[in-house]
Amino acid sequence: MSVVSAPAFPAPRERPSTAAQLLALAAVTSVEFLENGLVLFGAGPIMAGAGVSASAFALVYAAYGAAAVFMLYKHQWLVERLGYRRFVALSLLVFGLGSGVCATSPADGSVLQLALGRLLQGLGGSTFFVAGRMLINELPPERRFQGLLTFVCALLGGTALAPLLAAALLGLGGWRALFWFGLVWAVWVAWAARGCLPAQRSAPHERSQEHWGWLLVVLAGVCGLQWVIQQIPVQQAGALSGRWLAVAGVSTVVLSLFAWRQWGRERPLINYRGLVQQRYLVGLVFYALGYFLAGAMGLLLPWMLHQELGFSLLATALWTSLGLCSSVGMALAHIFVARRWPRHQGFMLSGVLLQALACLLLSQVQHAGQGVQGPAWSVLALCLGTVLSGLSLPLFIGPVAQGTFLELPPAVFSHGYQVKNIVRQLSLSFSVALLTGLLHQLGEGHLARLGGALQGLGAWLGTPVAQPAACVFLLLAFLSLPLALAVLLQRVFR
Repeated sequence: MSVVSAPAFPAPRERPSTAAQLLALAAVTSVEFLENGLVLFGAGPIMAGAGVSASAFALVYAAYGAAAVFMLYKHQWLVERLGYRRFVALSLLVFGLGSGVCATSPADGSVLQLALGRLLQGLGGSTFFVAGRMLINELPPERRFQGLLTFVCALLGGTALAPLLAAALLGLGGWRALFWFGLVWAVWVAWAARGCLPAQRSAPHERSQEHWGWLLVVLAGVCGLQWVIQQIPVQQAGALSGRWLAVAGVSTVVLSLFAWRQWGRERPLINYRGLVQQRYLVGLVFYALGYFLAGAMGLLLPWMLHQELGFSLLATALWTSLGLCSSVGMALAHIFVARRWPRHQGFMLSGVLLQALACLLLSQVQHAGQGVQGPAWSVLALCLGTVLSGLSLPLFIGPVAQGTFLELPPAVFSHGYQVKNIVRQLSLSFSVALLTGLLHQLGEGHLARLGGALQGLGAWLGTPVAQPAACVFLLLAFLSLPLALAVLLQRVFR
């Protein structure tokens, strides 16, 4: 029996109000997305302030990613033994500690304390997404639609607020303020969620079992895989060392052995057998592609605005938030429309095509006076591309989120969300690392053939692409077409 399917509270008189439960749901869900948005937007100032290189800072991302994936494996195990109330309280404590460690890191070029702090943040904050989604099930049935709206608003709203909040914090207190805010936010979330989370624990005979030795092996595999992903930006073009490939291979084998071991257990840590369903597996593939695009847009737009076009941090934050706020609006609109017209395939196809158009428009943004495009057209292309990109991702990911879990029984529902968020973490990490490396390689002229091909394609389309970000936007627009074809031909999400 899954802990999330059990009654949440022992007596009706102890049940908190719906408003308090919704506040707790929003607070818990927002933690990871808000803090990660602050760190992603402020990556440049953090590296400059702490005096660390891009390659050294990759260790920071690797530390967070490895801790996040490991804790997603351990989510159900801990909830069964602690209950959600204690689990979230302990997670907030660890997350706040990690924020404090990051905020007090020395500015001497040493990355160890910063990496330790992000590792603690990953251990504490990576499972709040799953915890927030599980809290929807604790609401009365007639209030769960409100819970879904609250969940989406907290998730996307935190992401949309992050750039503006990061710009304000950087102006007020420098890069350390980004992490001090995480500590303050953890304290507020602990207050908001007090007494609203289920406290019961699973009976000993119902708990999943796994030896700690195997979990340490999994941790090694996750760290190896995350290290390989974060090495992508610092690899020279075409240079895949034997060590790089060996670590990737060994990590994949280790994680596959763990999955095989879990398959045969009576009470597995993650019930892979219960997740082998066509709809769920196809949904995971679409999730991975959707979060790859989300990571790409989260990186490319601020990069182009600040690094290549010279926009200030505040202007970059305003443009970035414009797209993210349009995502919030579209996500809410999709939820209401899909209740009357649940046509997943149509929404998904519209989202992919809008994404392709958005990337094509953003590839045309140029410096004022550069090429044949005037500054007025560049501003129009930037505005339309930013808004269309924000509108497109909820149209694609929203139907995937609604359709992936439809056929999962309650006993494996939380397991499905654990695996889905492991895929999300790895896909986002891979997207940011791959495109960061591609931007660096194009900027240094190492990928002359690819850059020349993209510039030639842009010229044929009447788009004088020049900056690396414009070339990558054009590449994403071109690669969106096979995804659109796959959405059109598949028959699972109709």
